[in-house]
This record gives sequence, structure tokens and C-alpha cells, in this order.
Amino acid sequence: MRGQNRGPAQLTLYISVLASLAYLGGGIALIASSQSFGVFPEPGVLRYGLAALLLIYGSFRAYRAYQRFQEND
Repeated sequence: MRGQNRGPAQLTLYISVLASLAYLGGGIALIASSQSFGVFPEPGVLRYGLAALLLIYGSFRAYRAYQRFQEND
């Protein structure tokens, strides 16, 4: 299987890494932003709960991408 084209697998791995960074960045932005501009929920339990979920899910996706990266080596 050495001659197998691994391009799509590599692309999927990079997209997975970018998605995990986007989720982590969204969680951090939700916590750190002081102005919501009417887009984000008002500061409170809902806002920080959503931020925590984004951080947890982004961490999970980053861990899974790291595992896949280790399998490819």
C-alpha cells in the first residue's frame, strides 16, 4: 500500500485541525468579548455554557486530529 494516494486523507486531517481551532477560537471569543453586538447571547449562564461547550468540543476534535496525525506517521 505504499503507492496509495494519501492526498484526500491529508486534506481531511488539515480540515479537522482547522475546525478544531475554529471551535476553540469561538469559545475563547465568546468568553473574552465584552460586546455582543446583538449576535451573541447576553453575558450570563447561557453564554458561558455555550463557550464551555465550544471549548470542550474543540479540544475533543483537536485530540482526535492529533491521534490521526500519529497514525499516519
